[in-house]
Amino acid sequence: MYPIYFTLLFHFVGIGMLFTALFGGWIVGSQYRSAPDWQTKALHLKSLRRIGLMSPIGVLVMLLSGIGNMTLGPHKYTLFSDGWLSAKLALFLVAILIGALSSVQAMRRSRAVTKLAAGDTEHPHENTLRSVETQLKISSTLQFLLIIAIILLSIVRPLG
Repeated sequence: MYPIYFTLLFHFVGIGMLFTALFGGWIVGSQYRSAPDWQTKALHLKSLRRIGLMSPIGVLVMLLSGIGNMTLGPHKYTLFSDGWLSAKLALFLVAILIGALSSVQAMRRSRAVTKLAAGDTEHPHENTLRSVETQLKISSTLQFLLIIAIILLSIVRPLG
């Protein structure tokens, strides 16, 4: 068997991991938003943390297998040979950056919800929580749009 088949297989595994994290996070996040009390919200955030751990692993698999696909494949593509491939990589790196920044905000949200679930009402945790929730909503929408753009670039290849 050719090594390109293994890198393609790992690339699809990485795509599966990223989509599982993206859609699983979306589903559990909607359950978090509709939870009636802070204890239930804290439980949903604990599940979201575990789902979110899949993202960095999926990103690493995608990057390594993508480099493998470019170097082992029987095609003429290299890192900067075609515009669609360079644009796809740039969008992927932007999505990684947004994901890293989102994880910091998710930790802030988790701390605020944990304090509210414990009954700590001395500090304005709800104001912090509202601000972080808005930032997370914007970043998840941007990530979703970037993933759609990356998929479209992979299929259409307009800048070749």
